[in-house]
Amino acid sequence: MKRVPLKKRIAVASAVASLAAAIPQLAQAQSSVTLYGLISTGILYTSNSGGKSVVSMASGPEQLPRMGLKGREELGGGTAAIFTLENGFNSVNGSLGQGGRMFGRWAYVGLTNNTYGTVTVGRQLEEMAQQLYWSESGVIFAAFGTRIGDNDNIFNSNRFNNSIRYASPNIHGLTFAGSYAFSNQVGGFSNNNGYSFGANYVSGSLKLGAAFTQFNHPAVASNLNGAVDDGSWGFSNPFVKSLGGAVTAQQRIMGVGASYNFNIVQVAAGYTNVLYNYLDNTGLRLQNAELTVTKQITPTTLIGAGYIFTAGNYSADRQPRYHQVNLGSVYSLSKRTDLWLVGMYMHAAGDAHHAQIYTTTASSTQNQMAVVTGIRTRF
Repeated sequence: MKRVPLKKRIAVASAVASLAAAIPQLAQAQSSVTLYGLISTGILYTSNSGGKSVVSMASGPEQLPRMGLKGREELGGGTAAIFTLENGFNSVNGSLGQGGRMFGRWAYVGLTNNTYGTVTVGRQLEEMAQQLYWSESGVIFAAFGTRIGDNDNIFNSNRFNNSIRYASPNIHGLTFAGSYAFSNQVGGFSNNNGYSFGANYVSGSLKLGAAFTQFNHPAVASNLNGAVDDGSWGFSNPFVKSLGGAVTAQQRIMGVGASYNFNIVQVAAGYTNVLYNYLDNTGLRLQNAELTVTKQITPTTLIGAGYIFTAGNYSADRQPRYHQVNLGSVYSLSKRTDLWLVGMYMHAAGDAHHAQIYTTTASSTQNQMAVVTGIRTRF
Protein backbone atom coordinates (compact mmCIF):
# COMPACT_ATOMS: atom_id res chain seq x y z
CA MET A 1 0.00 0.00 0.00
CA LYS A 2 1.35 3.37 -1.01
CA ARG A 3 1.99 5.58 2.01
CA VAL A 4 0.46 9.12 1.86
CA PRO A 5 3.00 11.76 2.84
CA LEU A 6 2.46 13.36 6.26
CA LYS A 7 2.12 16.88 4.84
CA LYS A 8 -0.61 15.74 2.45
CA ARG A 9 -2.49 13.95 5.24
CA ILE A 10 -2.35 17.07 7.38
CA ALA A 11 -3.61 19.20 4.48
CA VAL A 12 -6.54 16.82 3.81
CA ALA A 13 -7.47 16.69 7.50
CA SER A 14 -7.35 20.46 7.71
CA ALA A 15 -9.64 20.80 4.67
CA VAL A 16 -12.14 18.30 6.09
CA ALA A 17 -12.14 20.10 9.44
CA SER A 18 -12.72 23.45 7.72
CA LEU A 19 -15.62 22.02 5.70
CA ALA A 20 -17.17 20.49 8.81
CA ALA A 21 -16.93 23.82 10.59
CA ALA A 22 -18.51 25.60 7.62
CA ILE A 23 -21.52 23.27 7.29
CA PRO A 24 -23.42 24.64 10.33
CA GLN A 25 -22.75 28.19 9.12
CA LEU A 26 -24.06 27.32 5.65
CA ALA A 27 -27.13 25.70 7.15
CA GLN A 28 -27.69 28.71 9.36
CA ALA A 29 -27.41 31.00 6.33
CA GLN A 30 -30.28 29.08 4.71
CA SER A 31 -32.76 29.97 7.47
CA SER A 32 -33.58 33.09 9.45
CA VAL A 33 -35.86 34.36 12.20
CA THR A 34 -36.55 38.07 12.58
CA LEU A 35 -37.92 39.80 15.67
CA TYR A 36 -39.80 43.02 14.92
CA GLY A 37 -42.39 45.32 16.43
CA LEU A 38 -44.08 48.69 16.69
CA ILE A 39 -45.29 50.84 19.59
CA SER A 40 -47.66 53.78 19.08
CA THR A 41 -49.17 55.78 21.96
CA GLY A 42 -50.94 59.14 22.02
CA ILE A 43 -53.17 61.60 23.83
CA LEU A 44 -56.72 61.73 22.43
CA TYR A 45 -59.28 64.52 22.80
CA THR A 46 -62.89 63.73 21.84
CA SER A 47 -65.39 66.59 21.69
CA ASN A 48 -68.50 64.53 22.44
CA SER A 49 -68.27 61.03 23.86
CA GLY A 50 -71.76 60.04 24.96
CA GLY A 51 -72.57 63.67 25.66
CA LYS A 52 -69.31 64.82 27.29
CA SER A 53 -65.85 65.80 26.08
CA VAL A 54 -62.99 63.59 27.21
CA VAL A 55 -59.18 63.57 27.16
CA SER A 56 -57.59 60.14 27.34
CA MET A 57 -54.40 58.23 26.63
CA ALA A 58 -54.80 56.02 23.57
CA SER A 59 -52.99 52.88 22.49
CA GLY A 60 -52.09 52.63 18.83
CA PRO A 61 -53.59 55.71 17.21
CA GLU A 62 -50.95 55.63 14.47
CA GLN A 63 -50.88 51.85 13.84
CA LEU A 64 -51.75 49.38 16.56
CA PRO A 65 -48.84 48.11 18.71
CA ARG A 66 -47.47 44.74 17.79
CA MET A 67 -44.50 42.42 18.30
CA GLY A 68 -43.76 39.49 16.04
CA LEU A 69 -41.49 36.82 14.68
CA LYS A 70 -40.97 36.09 10.98
CA GLY A 71 -39.18 32.94 9.92
CA ARG A 72 -37.89 31.60 6.63
CA GLU A 73 -36.10 28.36 5.76
CA GLU A 74 -34.74 27.85 2.25
CA LEU A 75 -35.66 24.40 0.96
CA GLY A 76 -33.96 24.64 -2.43
CA GLY A 77 -35.24 25.12 -5.95
CA GLY A 78 -36.63 28.57 -5.14
CA THR A 79 -38.92 27.18 -2.41
CA ALA A 80 -38.91 28.21 1.23
CA ALA A 81 -40.92 27.45 4.36
CA ILE A 82 -42.21 30.62 6.07
CA PHE A 83 -44.10 31.56 9.21
CA THR A 84 -45.30 34.67 11.03
CA LEU A 85 -46.42 34.94 14.64
CA GLU A 86 -47.56 38.45 15.54
CA ASN A 87 -48.92 39.62 18.86
CA GLY A 88 -51.10 42.69 19.38
CA PHE A 89 -51.08 44.52 22.70
CA ASN A 90 -52.27 47.67 24.43
CA SER A 91 -49.36 50.08 24.93
CA VAL A 92 -51.23 51.97 27.66
CA ASN A 93 -51.76 49.07 30.08
CA GLY A 94 -49.84 46.15 28.55
CA SER A 95 -52.84 43.89 28.03
CA LEU A 96 -53.19 41.53 25.06
CA GLY A 97 -55.16 42.65 22.02
CA GLN A 98 -57.52 40.79 19.66
CA GLY A 99 -59.61 39.25 22.41
CA GLY A 100 -56.66 38.29 24.60
CA ARG A 101 -54.86 36.13 22.03
CA MET A 102 -51.14 35.49 22.28
CA PHE A 103 -50.78 35.88 18.50
CA GLY A 104 -53.98 37.67 17.57
CA ARG A 105 -52.70 39.66 14.59
CA TRP A 106 -51.04 36.86 12.59
CA ALA A 107 -50.43 33.17 13.19
CA TYR A 108 -49.63 31.28 9.99
CA VAL A 109 -47.18 28.89 8.37
CA GLY A 110 -46.72 28.03 4.71
CA LEU A 111 -44.60 27.52 1.63
CA THR A 112 -43.46 30.08 -0.91
CA ASN A 113 -41.94 29.58 -4.35
CA ASN A 114 -40.45 32.22 -6.63
CA THR A 115 -42.35 30.89 -9.64
CA TYR A 116 -45.61 29.50 -8.29
CA GLY A 117 -46.48 31.81 -5.41
CA THR A 118 -47.25 31.37 -1.72
CA VAL A 119 -49.66 29.20 0.25
CA THR A 120 -50.21 29.92 3.95
CA VAL A 121 -52.56 28.49 6.58
CA GLY A 122 -53.69 29.89 9.94
CA ARG A 123 -55.01 33.23 11.22
CA GLN A 124 -54.61 35.89 8.52
CA LEU A 125 -56.07 39.09 7.08
CA GLU A 126 -58.74 38.77 4.40
CA GLU A 127 -58.26 40.53 1.05
CA MET A 128 -60.05 43.86 1.68
CA ALA A 129 -57.35 44.65 4.22
CA GLN A 130 -54.53 43.03 2.26
CA GLN A 131 -55.27 44.54 -1.15
CA LEU A 132 -56.71 48.01 -0.41
CA TYR A 133 -55.13 49.25 2.84
CA TRP A 134 -53.08 51.83 0.93
CA SER A 135 -56.21 53.54 -0.45
CA GLU A 136 -57.57 55.08 2.79
CA SER A 137 -56.28 58.00 4.84
CA GLY A 138 -56.69 56.14 8.14
CA VAL A 139 -53.89 53.80 7.13
CA ILE A 140 -51.74 56.37 5.31
CA PHE A 141 -51.58 59.01 8.05
CA ALA A 142 -54.90 59.67 9.80
CA ALA A 143 -54.76 57.59 13.00
CA PHE A 144 -58.30 56.31 13.76
CA GLY A 145 -59.78 58.12 10.75
CA THR A 146 -61.12 55.05 8.95
CA ARG A 147 -64.58 54.82 7.37
CA ILE A 148 -67.32 54.73 9.99
CA GLY A 149 -67.13 51.52 12.02
CA ASP A 150 -64.53 50.17 9.58
CA ASN A 151 -67.61 48.76 7.86
CA ASP A 152 -65.56 47.60 4.85
CA ASN A 153 -62.79 46.05 7.00
CA ILE A 154 -59.94 47.82 5.18
CA PHE A 155 -58.67 48.92 8.62
CA ASN A 156 -58.47 45.16 9.41
CA SER A 157 -60.80 45.05 12.40
CA ASN A 158 -61.66 41.42 11.59
CA ARG A 159 -59.37 38.58 10.57
CA PHE A 160 -59.92 35.11 9.20
CA ASN A 161 -59.34 32.16 11.53
CA ASN A 162 -58.93 28.64 10.10
CA SER A 163 -57.91 30.10 6.74
CA ILE A 164 -55.92 28.95 3.74
CA ARG A 165 -54.57 31.63 1.40
CA TYR A 166 -52.85 31.63 -1.97
CA ALA A 167 -50.88 34.68 -3.18
CA SER A 168 -49.41 34.85 -6.66
CA PRO A 169 -45.92 35.98 -7.58
CA ASN A 170 -45.51 39.36 -9.22
CA ILE A 171 -46.42 38.99 -12.91
CA HIS A 172 -45.35 42.17 -14.71
CA GLY A 173 -46.79 44.35 -11.94
CA LEU A 174 -49.89 42.20 -11.33
CA THR A 175 -50.44 40.26 -8.09
CA PHE A 176 -53.56 38.46 -6.95
CA ALA A 177 -54.66 36.40 -3.96
CA GLY A 178 -57.57 34.45 -2.54
CA SER A 179 -58.44 32.93 0.82
CA TYR A 180 -61.02 30.66 2.38
CA ALA A 181 -61.81 30.40 6.09
CA PHE A 182 -63.42 27.21 7.42
CA SER A 183 -66.27 27.14 9.91
CA ASN A 184 -64.66 24.11 11.61
CA GLN A 185 -68.14 22.96 12.61
CA VAL A 186 -69.54 19.51 11.96
CA GLY A 187 -72.75 19.86 9.97
CA GLY A 188 -72.42 23.64 9.80
CA PHE A 189 -70.27 24.25 6.73
CA SER A 190 -71.48 27.84 6.22
CA ASN A 191 -72.10 28.62 9.88
CA ASN A 192 -69.34 31.20 10.38
CA ASN A 193 -67.17 30.66 7.34
CA GLY A 194 -65.86 33.16 4.81
CA TYR A 195 -63.97 33.72 1.59
CA SER A 196 -62.15 36.56 -0.11
CA PHE A 197 -60.11 37.43 -3.20
CA GLY A 198 -58.42 40.47 -4.70
CA ALA A 199 -55.69 41.86 -6.92
CA ASN A 200 -53.23 44.75 -7.28
CA TYR A 201 -51.55 46.22 -10.33
CA VAL A 202 -48.56 48.58 -10.14
CA SER A 203 -47.02 50.43 -13.07
CA GLY A 204 -44.65 53.27 -12.28
CA SER A 205 -46.51 55.88 -10.20
CA LEU A 206 -49.90 54.19 -10.71
CA LYS A 207 -51.41 51.60 -8.37
CA LEU A 208 -54.80 49.91 -8.80
CA GLY A 209 -56.57 47.42 -6.56
CA ALA A 210 -59.82 45.49 -6.18
CA ALA A 211 -61.13 43.05 -3.58
CA PHE A 212 -64.18 41.08 -2.45
CA THR A 213 -64.96 39.49 0.93
CA GLN A 214 -67.95 37.63 2.33
CA PHE A 215 -68.57 36.71 5.96
CA ASN A 216 -71.33 34.14 6.59
CA HIS A 217 -72.86 34.21 10.10
CA PRO A 218 -69.77 35.93 11.57
CA ALA A 219 -69.14 35.58 15.31
CA VAL A 220 -72.36 33.59 15.67
CA ALA A 221 -72.96 32.39 19.24
CA SER A 222 -73.40 28.78 18.11
CA ASN A 223 -69.89 28.69 16.58
CA LEU A 224 -67.33 31.06 18.07
CA ASN A 225 -64.52 28.83 16.79
CA GLY A 226 -65.33 29.60 13.16
CA ALA A 227 -63.86 32.02 10.65
CA VAL A 228 -64.67 35.20 12.60
CA ASP A 229 -64.77 35.28 16.39
CA ASP A 230 -66.24 37.82 18.78
CA GLY A 231 -62.84 39.20 19.86
CA SER A 232 -63.08 42.12 17.42
CA TRP A 233 -66.42 41.65 15.67
CA GLY A 234 -68.61 44.67 16.24
CA PHE A 235 -65.84 46.77 17.80
CA SER A 236 -66.77 50.44 17.21
CA ASN A 237 -69.13 49.36 14.43
CA PRO A 238 -72.76 50.52 14.78
CA PHE A 239 -73.93 48.36 11.87
CA VAL A 240 -73.35 44.75 12.98
CA LYS A 241 -76.91 44.56 14.32
CA SER A 242 -80.16 45.69 12.73
CA LEU A 243 -82.26 48.49 14.19
CA GLY A 244 -84.34 45.73 15.77
CA GLY A 245 -81.28 44.14 17.38
CA ALA A 246 -80.90 41.14 15.05
CA VAL A 247 -77.36 39.94 14.37
CA THR A 248 -75.67 39.82 10.96
CA ALA A 249 -76.46 36.77 8.86
CA GLN A 250 -74.13 37.80 6.04
CA GLN A 251 -71.77 40.65 5.23
CA ARG A 252 -70.66 41.12 1.63
CA ILE A 253 -67.97 43.68 0.74
CA MET A 254 -66.69 44.84 -2.65
CA GLY A 255 -64.11 47.55 -3.19
CA VAL A 256 -61.70 49.24 -5.57
CA GLY A 257 -58.84 51.67 -5.04
CA ALA A 258 -56.34 53.72 -7.01
CA SER A 259 -53.35 55.90 -6.21
CA TYR A 260 -51.00 58.01 -8.30
CA ASN A 261 -47.85 59.87 -7.36
CA PHE A 262 -47.80 63.19 -9.19
CA ASN A 263 -44.48 64.06 -7.49
CA ILE A 264 -46.00 67.34 -6.30
CA VAL A 265 -48.64 65.39 -4.35
CA GLN A 266 -49.78 61.79 -4.05
CA VAL A 267 -53.48 61.11 -4.53
CA ALA A 268 -55.42 58.01 -3.43
CA ALA A 269 -59.08 57.23 -4.02
CA GLY A 270 -61.25 54.36 -2.86
CA TYR A 271 -64.81 53.10 -3.19
CA THR A 272 -66.47 50.23 -1.32
CA ASN A 273 -69.96 48.75 -1.39
CA VAL A 274 -71.00 46.88 1.76
CA LEU A 275 -74.17 44.84 2.29
CA TYR A 276 -75.37 43.65 5.71
CA ASN A 277 -78.15 41.08 5.71
CA TYR A 278 -79.66 40.58 9.17
CA LEU A 279 -81.49 37.61 10.69
CA ASP A 280 -84.72 39.61 10.93
CA ASN A 281 -84.78 39.84 7.10
CA THR A 282 -83.80 43.51 7.05
CA GLY A 283 -80.71 44.80 5.31
CA LEU A 284 -78.34 47.75 5.11
CA ARG A 285 -76.25 48.81 2.14
CA LEU A 286 -73.37 51.24 2.73
CA GLN A 287 -71.37 52.93 -0.01
CA ASN A 288 -68.08 54.57 1.01
CA ALA A 289 -66.13 56.97 -1.20
CA GLU A 290 -62.84 58.49 -0.12
CA LEU A 291 -60.27 60.90 -1.56
CA THR A 292 -56.87 61.38 0.08
CA VAL A 293 -54.06 63.80 -0.79
CA THR A 294 -50.62 63.67 0.84
CA LYS A 295 -47.47 65.69 0.31
CA GLN A 296 -43.92 65.24 1.58
CA ILE A 297 -43.17 68.93 2.20
CA THR A 298 -39.68 68.20 3.58
CA PRO A 299 -37.66 64.97 3.83
CA THR A 300 -38.94 64.61 7.40
CA THR A 301 -42.49 66.04 7.23
CA LEU A 302 -45.60 64.55 5.62
CA ILE A 303 -48.95 66.34 5.56
CA GLY A 304 -52.25 64.86 4.45
CA ALA A 305 -55.95 65.48 4.02
CA GLY A 306 -58.77 63.02 3.44
CA TYR A 307 -62.52 63.24 2.86
CA ILE A 308 -64.92 60.30 3.33
CA PHE A 309 -68.57 60.17 2.32
CA THR A 310 -70.72 57.24 3.40
CA ALA A 311 -74.26 56.76 2.06
CA GLY A 312 -76.52 54.14 3.59
CA ASN A 313 -79.85 52.60 2.68
CA TYR A 314 -81.58 50.59 5.40
CA SER A 315 -84.33 48.34 4.05
CA ALA A 316 -85.23 51.06 1.52
CA ASP A 317 -86.86 53.36 4.10
CA ARG A 318 -83.97 54.97 6.01
CA GLN A 319 -80.96 56.68 4.51
CA PRO A 320 -78.13 57.53 6.92
CA ARG A 321 -75.31 59.75 5.63
CA TYR A 322 -71.87 60.46 7.07
CA HIS A 323 -69.26 63.06 6.13
CA GLN A 324 -65.77 62.81 7.59
CA VAL A 325 -62.66 65.00 7.17
CA ASN A 326 -59.18 63.92 8.29
CA LEU A 327 -56.20 66.29 8.53
CA GLY A 328 -52.78 65.30 9.79
CA SER A 329 -49.02 65.60 9.81
CA VAL A 330 -46.24 63.11 10.51
CA TYR A 331 -42.77 64.35 11.50
CA SER A 332 -39.94 61.80 11.31
CA LEU A 333 -37.27 61.98 13.99
CA SER A 334 -35.46 59.06 12.34
CA LYS A 335 -36.19 56.19 9.96
CA ARG A 336 -37.91 54.32 12.80
CA THR A 337 -39.41 56.98 15.07
CA ASP A 338 -41.89 59.76 14.34
CA LEU A 339 -44.30 62.21 15.95
CA TRP A 340 -47.78 62.90 14.57
CA LEU A 341 -50.81 65.13 14.97
CA VAL A 342 -54.18 64.19 13.48
CA GLY A 343 -57.59 65.85 13.58
CA MET A 344 -60.83 64.06 12.58
CA TYR A 345 -64.32 65.49 12.21
CA MET A 346 -67.53 63.59 11.42
CA HIS A 347 -70.99 64.92 10.63
CA ALA A 348 -73.96 62.54 10.55
CA ALA A 349 -76.78 63.54 8.19
CA GLY A 350 -79.98 62.19 6.71
CA ASP A 351 -81.44 59.51 8.97
CA ALA A 352 -78.18 59.16 10.93
CA HIS A 353 -78.52 60.76 14.36
CA HIS A 354 -75.11 60.05 15.92
CA ALA A 355 -71.57 60.63 14.70
CA GLN A 356 -69.02 58.05 15.81
CA ILE A 357 -65.34 58.26 14.88
CA TYR A 358 -63.66 54.83 15.05
CA THR A 359 -62.71 53.69 18.61
CA THR A 360 -64.79 56.46 20.25
CA THR A 361 -68.13 56.29 22.04
CA ALA A 362 -70.91 57.61 19.82
CA SER A 363 -71.65 61.31 20.08
CA SER A 364 -74.96 62.40 21.57
CA THR A 365 -75.36 64.66 18.52
CA GLN A 366 -74.74 64.49 14.79
CA ASN A 367 -71.23 65.94 15.18
CA GLN A 368 -68.01 64.67 16.67
CA MET A 369 -64.40 65.84 16.56
CA ALA A 370 -61.29 64.04 17.74
CA VAL A 371 -57.69 65.25 17.91
CA VAL A 372 -54.79 62.91 18.72
CA THR A 373 -51.05 63.39 18.95
CA GLY A 374 -48.29 61.04 19.99
CA ILE A 375 -45.17 59.05 19.16
CA ARG A 376 -44.55 55.89 17.14
CA THR A 377 -41.39 53.80 17.04
CA ARG A 378 -40.53 50.61 15.17
CA PHE A 379 -37.91 47.96 15.83
